[in-house]
Amino acid sequence: MSTPATQAAPVAGSVSPTFRRLHAAAVARIVFGVVWAIDATFKWLPGFVHGQTLGKELGKADKISVPVVHQWLELWHTVASWSPAAFAVGTAVIETLIALGLIFGAFSNLVFIGSAVFSFGIWSAAEGFHLPWDAPGMTDLGPSVGYIFASLGLYYAAAGSVWSADTVLQPRLGKLSWLAAKPAAV
Repeated sequence: MSTPATQAAPVAGSVSPTFRRLHAAAVARIVFGVVWAIDATFKWLPGFVHGQTLGKELGKADKISVPVVHQWLELWHTVASWSPAAFAVGTAVIETLIALGLIFGAFSNLVFIGSAVFSFGIWSAAEGFHLPWDAPGMTDLGPSVGYIFASLGLYYAAAGSVWSADTVLQPRLGKLSWLAAKPAAV
């Protein structure tokens, strides 16, 4: 039986396994933010911002015979058709905000859940669930499914608890403190 006097003292400068996991999660969060930033950069290109590619991205409904999926894709095609440029700029702004939130760890809980929901929207609308009707011989579910699980994984890994703006924001948000990750206990 070990007593406090016989237990090994922590080594100065050592980091607990919990903090190592949180630091690894923070690195994954930042790298994922860079991936979102690259994706957002493509959305700011003239072809997308001016709505020139939306017909291709959201025009898959004609190929779909499954009624509920056809209606879902048709809904998003109609919404984007009202104002293609506004829809495109809105998409670019959302992706940019997600990238910044991930990189800086600001409002992490909101960003993790919001990016999972947004990624589901991309997967279900622009990617058409990435099912075989999109292209014969398709062999994967598309990149947005990975974004969904990465976002949720970062949320459950508390990736906003260290190396983030949330360490300053969360205590100051009052009733809205749930939007930011709780700072890790030192």
